[in-house]
Amino acid sequence: MPEQSSANKIHKMVKKFAEGIAKLEKPGLISHIGPDGDAVGSQLALYYWFRKLGKEPLLFNDDPVPDNMKWLAGHEIIQPPTEELLEQCDGFLFIDGNEPSRFGAMSAYFKETRKPVYLVDHHLAPPEDLYRGMLWDGKASSTGYLVYLLYEETGMERLTREAAEALYVGILTDTGSFRFDTVTAETHFAIGNIIRHGGINPSEIYSRVYEDKTLAEYHLLGSVLEGIRLFCGGAVAVMQVTEKMMLENGCSQDDLEGFVNYPLSIRGVVVALLLYERDGRVKISFRGKSQVDLNQAARKFDGGGHFNAAGAWHDGPLEKAVKEVVAEITALMDDCA
Repeated sequence: MPEQSSANKIHKMVKKFAEGIAKLEKPGLISHIGPDGDAVGSQLALYYWFRKLGKEPLLFNDDPVPDNMKWLAGHEIIQPPTEELLEQCDGFLFIDGNEPSRFGAMSAYFKETRKPVYLVDHHLAPPEDLYRGMLWDGKASSTGYLVYLLYEETGMERLTREAAEALYVGILTDTGSFRFDTVTAETHFAIGNIIRHGGINPSEIYSRVYEDKTLAEYHLLGSVLEGIRLFCGGAVAVMQVTEKMMLENGCSQDDLEGFVNYPLSIRGVVVALLLYERDGRVKISFRGKSQVDLNQAARKFDGGGHFNAAGAWHDGPLEKAVKEVVAEITALMDDCA
């Protein structure tokens, strides 16, 4: 009975949300800065959903699409927002993030606008008073999965090949290739439907996302792995990347995708941290094995996310950031000496 009740609640949420956003004529679809596969995939899948309604959305992000996702159809129309472009929209959808600060330089505009703002997201603790409507579930495997529910609710015949590829990328990347705790039977059912209705090739998509590395990326990865340090009796692994390391290897922040997951395979490690210098600050990626609330830790450093995966910022310098973040993780670990 509880499962049926939960399913009914989600169904009602998706139906109400679909009815709300369908009233928009020119929606602005905004994904979070530093977009990953789930942000880009969900944004493009929503774009194609609106196109099936005869609408012409505008797509925004301050930052470029990662190189390994530039094969996705429609990525080229994602552009940095300006006030002039935003004024053309009659409403907005925040995608894969729930705080205005996660959406870049125009965040103040979204706080002040009287136009309706909607949320499509699976990160914890959204500020509900900000949104006209929400397609939100903190237990969902990905934002891409929530966008899939929108297609399921309104008719899978709307799912084009382009939209299916975008959804698959979103769910694939945000579930760690379907290995994270958030993956459920419903996740796999959704993937089956996406493959069936979209006519896509999963192995080809995986190859395009994960098997198009340069030798420079592997050289950088080798240097980063060599510098892993263990704390808290070997339970916390820390990797760090300086701007000098990236310049010497001819790499960018996009090339760091997935690095943070490597230390989790070290025996005894339950939390992995990747800290790297970016724009005069330190970006922090957290990954874990369900023993520490990493969302709680990240919120101490101007960030947030999920229980097992989160992101944050520190003013630096790098070594100070390592010391303070490790201290916060240590305080949260019951069994840490």
